[in-house]
Amino acid sequence: MSTARKTKSGFDIVGVALCTLAALLFVYALSLFLSGSFNTALVDEREFKVMDVPVNAETAAVLAEQRAGLNEGVHWIDKDAGVVGLPIDLAKAAVVEKLQ
Repeated sequence: MSTARKTKSGFDIVGVALCTLAALLFVYALSLFLSGSFNTALVDEREFKVMDVPVNAETAAVLAEQRAGLNEGVHWIDKDAGVVGLPIDLAKAAVVEKLQ
C-alpha cells in the first residue's frame, strides 16, 4: 500500500512536485554548463585571434605601421577614386554635423 497522498484523480502530488523540482534543477545545471563552455570557447577564440604581443620584429613593425596609419589625420587612400581616410572621431563629427 502506498503511503503517498493521492488526489481524487489518482496523481501522486509529492512525486509530481519532486519530479518537477528535479527537472528544474537539471535545466539550471545544464544552462550553467553550457554558459561555462561558451565562455571558455570565447576566451580561447580571442586568444587565438587577437595578438596582444607581436611574435617577432617584422610583425611588430607591421603593427606599428598600421597603428600609425589609424592615428594619422585626414589622408588620401585612393585619390583617383576620391576615397579619403579619416580618424573615427572626425568621421563621427562630420556625420553628426551633416545630420543636424
